[in-house]
Amino acid sequence: MRKPANLSNLFYRIGIILILFLLIQMPPGAIIIANRHPDNLVLTIFLMAIFLMIFAFIIGWARRLYQRYDQLGRGGRLRPGLVAGGYLTLLVGMMFFGQLNELLFHQSQTANNAAVAQMLNHNQLATIVFVISTCTLTPIAEELIFRGVLTNLFFPARWFWPKVVLSGIVFSCAHLSTNIVSFCTYFFMGMVLAYVYRRSQSLKNSIALHAINNIVAMAMLMKV
Repeated sequence: MRKPANLSNLFYRIGIILILFLLIQMPPGAIIIANRHPDNLVLTIFLMAIFLMIFAFIIGWARRLYQRYDQLGRGGRLRPGLVAGGYLTLLVGMMFFGQLNELLFHQSQTANNAAVAQMLNHNQLATIVFVISTCTLTPIAEELIFRGVLTNLFFPARWFWPKVVLSGIVFSCAHLSTNIVSFCTYFFMGMVLAYVYRRSQSLKNSIALHAINNIVAMAMLMKV
């Protein structure tokens, strides 16, 4: 009787991740619609309210799930050295995969970054909300989902690397990729974030690292 129960539990956990995976894809839709009607302030305000409410729901639900299934406890502290080391690792990795992507596929940026760039500067209010959320809400929501919930729902607590690899795979699947190098870029990023989280035993560190990465990336996109 235990095997069916365990199988049912596995499907339940997969279902949780699938729902969160789909929910986190929804907020950009409000930005896209707002960009199609840049002169309609009322519609833009309404869409931005929907945008923020979706994020609030995602963060609230994911936080409750994280607290329920957390295998590490919440005693970990912010470790600036680990965050800095994680960012340097990301920087080197992004440079490597960026060069590889340009060499093999003649793409100067990932499809995901290209899609983000297309959402900027069409609607002033939408752009402001999107930029701020990318640097704040997105790191919180994605870390809660892909590190806080995902890595705690699957595998025993002592299984460090399977959790890191799984987080990288699912995180990459949530970002737009058109080739294997682009997929590996976000797979690598997800693994680094998961490593920082599991090593520090505090989600604060992966959130900080994710926020720094997004702030720099957004600054570069805005400059372009």
